[in-house]
Amino acid sequence: MTLIYLLRHCESTANKDGILAGRTPKIGLSKSGARQANQIATSLHQEGFTKIYVSPMQRCLETIEPFLKKSRRRALSEPLFLEMNYGQWSGRKLKELRREKLWKLIQSKPSRVRFPSGESFAAAEKRIQRGLNKVARANPKGKVLVVSHGDPIKMAIQLALKGDLDFFQRIVVDPGSVTIIDWPSGTLIATNIPAKSLGTKSPSKSTKKTIKGKLSNRRVLGGGTNVSSRF
Repeated sequence: MTLIYLLRHCESTANKDGILAGRTPKIGLSKSGARQANQIATSLHQEGFTKIYVSPMQRCLETIEPFLKKSRRRALSEPLFLEMNYGQWSGRKLKELRREKLWKLIQSKPSRVRFPSGESFAAAEKRIQRGLNKVARANPKGKVLVVSHGDPIKMAIQLALKGDLDFFQRIVVDPGSVTIIDWPSGTLIATNIPAKSLGTKSPSKSTKKTIKGKLSNRRVLGGGTNVSSRF
């Protein structure tokens, strides 16, 4: 079995501005996200990962860069863990997208949705499953870090639980959080842990704050954002 740590990139400028980034190029971290990336570098370094994989999007590369410098490690680019291709929805404000007719179907039956000129949720789920299988085959009994995005990580959780894709939007994955899955057994060990809390014996103050946060403040499409963020 392979222990896979799925790290969602830290807060991006798109997260901060309420934009559905998708695969839009040159979307980097916000100032807060850059600070967050530096904060989690030490925690990640302590975990002793056998291999590191990263989505080739800029915000993921910037998230892992401080850790790579600190540990003098290299990461392997893995397109299977790319963000969803939201097609014509990419780069648009979430508050505008909520008014689209397709929005209700995305929340109730995502398995039936394909984004205009983009990817379907069903295809994305299969892609993520291929990614998990590929990593597990290459690292039997390994402890691996994968830097990815909100929706792909939520799909990985749903796959581990053998759940229905139509319910994956109920899962919350914050920027800078870690989800731990034993694959291919599908054992979900932990989810939505602030990465800076790795290696600690008790939940950090930030963890407790996240638990108390209002779920209504999290954006479901794209994986959600920090509870303190606003539209």
